[in-house]
Amino acid sequence: MTSLFKSSPYRRRRDDVEAGGSRSTDFDSADGDSSGTFDIPSTKNASIDRLRRWRQAALVLNASRRFRYTLDLKKEEEKQQILRKIRAHAQAIRAAYLFKEAGNRGNGTIKLPIPPPPDGDFGISQDQLSTITRDRNHHVLEENGGVKGVASALKSNTEKGIYGDDADLLKRKNAFGSNTYPQKKGRSFWMFLWEAWQDLTLIILMIAAVASLVLGIKTEGIKEGWYDGASIAFAVILVIVVTAISDYKQSLQFQNLNEEKRNIHLEVIRGGRRIEVSIYDIVVGDVIPLNIGDQVPADGILITGHSLAIDESSMTGESKIVHKNSREPFLMSGCKVADGSGTML
Repeated sequence: MTSLFKSSPYRRRRDDVEAGGSRSTDFDSADGDSSGTFDIPSTKNASIDRLRRWRQAALVLNASRRFRYTLDLKKEEEKQQILRKIRAHAQAIRAAYLFKEAGNRGNGTIKLPIPPPPDGDFGISQDQLSTITRDRNHHVLEENGGVKGVASALKSNTEKGIYGDDADLLKRKNAFGSNTYPQKKGRSFWMFLWEAWQDLTLIILMIAAVASLVLGIKTEGIKEGWYDGASIAFAVILVIVVTAISDYKQSLQFQNLNEEKRNIHLEVIRGGRRIEVSIYDIVVGDVIPLNIGDQVPADGILITGHSLAIDESSMTGESKIVHKNSREPFLMSGCKVADGSGTML
């Protein structure tokens, strides 16, 4: 009796439905149709309609465990709806891009952005120079004829430099600015005075002075009782003023020393001669020779170089030495020359 029950077809079909997947072949062969509605070789790419029919069949054949092997069809439908929305948005964006591109073409030519006009008497603008040096844009550099083209637009010579008279220097400073940074305003004397009286010891002495003044006036009268409190208060005020004056003078000395440290003197080529000028006096178009140990005084472009290596750790934070050549001609202000020599514009 037990063996007959175990081998009954109905029992086998129930086991096949609960197991799913590979055990469904007995049930399909019993019906004689292996390619029907419920024949799903792989559920990964099956349609929602077929999965819904398979779920209904599983609920009918296995009603006792209907919530165990059922598929979450709602999530699948939401997933397909999201995919349809993404495809629709992508097609809309692509259509808008094609429409914009067709409008820009006009009569078969794409409209390019108009470059900014040159500054004054020079053939290149300040924005173009900033794009070349700040963004290290090889394309804009080549559009302007390379280093020689930029030098020609700046009315400079890669070997002799600029003319260098007072009128020429003034014209360049008015067109491109000077080689200085906006200085941060120093702290005033009142700021040092405010910081000086916030010392904990002085605050305790001030409280003691007030207490002594109140007790002295109460016990000895106002004519003789104010001496002790006033003496302590005068001493505290004197210490605060002297401390503030000392700190203020030290701050001014530090600012002067910092200015002297930054005021580096270097050689530039003007009119075919090498002259020594301050780093604050160099202008756009100057040709500056670089040697080992020198500091790059401003952003610029390499003209010629012999094994020139620059330490850019002060700007990029990386300790790697960068070799400069015609493929990598851009120089950044504040970097040190680690090896070799060269000239920069």
